[in-house]
Amino acid sequence: MKILNDHQSIIASYILMSVFLILLIPMHLLACFFSGFVIYEIISSLGNHLEKYIGGLRARISISIVLSIIVVAFLALAISSLISFVLVDLQGHKGAMIGQRVDVALQTLQLEIVQYIPSFIPYSLPEIKDHLFSFLRENMTTLKHTGTELAHSFATMVIGMIIGILVSLNQLHEPKSQPMFLRALIQRIDNLSISFKNVVFAQVKISTINTILFIVYAHVILPLFDVHLPFAKTLTILTFVFGLIPIMGNLVSNTLITLSGLSISVAVAVTSLSYLVIIHKLEYFINAKIIGTKIRAKSWEVLLAMLICESIFGLAGLIIAPIFYAYLKLELKEAEMI
Repeated sequence: MKILNDHQSIIASYILMSVFLILLIPMHLLACFFSGFVIYEIISSLGNHLEKYIGGLRARISISIVLSIIVVAFLALAISSLISFVLVDLQGHKGAMIGQRVDVALQTLQLEIVQYIPSFIPYSLPEIKDHLFSFLRENMTTLKHTGTELAHSFATMVIGMIIGILVSLNQLHEPKSQPMFLRALIQRIDNLSISFKNVVFAQVKISTINTILFIVYAHVILPLFDVHLPFAKTLTILTFVFGLIPIMGNLVSNTLITLSGLSISVAVAVTSLSYLVIIHKLEYFINAKIIGTKIRAKSWEVLLAMLICESIFGLAGLIIAPIFYAYLKLELKEAEMI
């Protein structure tokens, strides 16, 4: 017996997808969502090219095996490097060097602030460290909870990758005749997949360009004037990571870079900030071409969506907002409502 007609089946698919997207963050499945869709999109994109030369299923299986090996090797290398850094580097002379560089940077930053704000009375370095350790002791429960959340996110991320691989392989065996509800639900998922690919992969391109321009500035231009930005390598990594977050990511990375420049002098900080502002103004044209043409959204639209999602879901909402907004616009466009 057919419970729903075709129109009701389509409406039910919209409701089910909306419920899934709303519960995605409260159920702590954001890492699973990202890893699954990234793997799925990579396999689908590369599989379409390899299918011209070998069978579709064999092409996707080959890509899945290669991706699995790369991911496992990367995770093993990252974990071993982290353990080595904690157990060896921090206990040896490198740890002392890092501590000294942090102390020097804080001292220089204090002196620079006092020159321009005489009423500012900064903490001494021992007081700053005491406050830091006191904060860690008081928030030990929170830190343990954070560690548990990281372990949960890692586990769900691995599960998401496996699901992405299985879905990409199963895509080749879809039956030709399907009920309307299933076809409508698959259409919702396809639209979400398109929105995810448009936003995430475009943002990776933008972040890569951002990072390259920072490398040129911090590792080429400044050394020519015998100026060496503190923690330049770490800032390079953070520039790429934060650059994956639209709009807000640039603000965070720019703040860190400016503070690093301020630890040398106000002139370096102002120069750094000016360079970053000019670069980001030029990047508006690149962003408009990469993202704007994909989801046909202006910066204020994406920023408003990020503000709303952040107020509802917190930091996770800030990250997922561009994808949600791109998906909403795509569905509205297909429904001929905009």
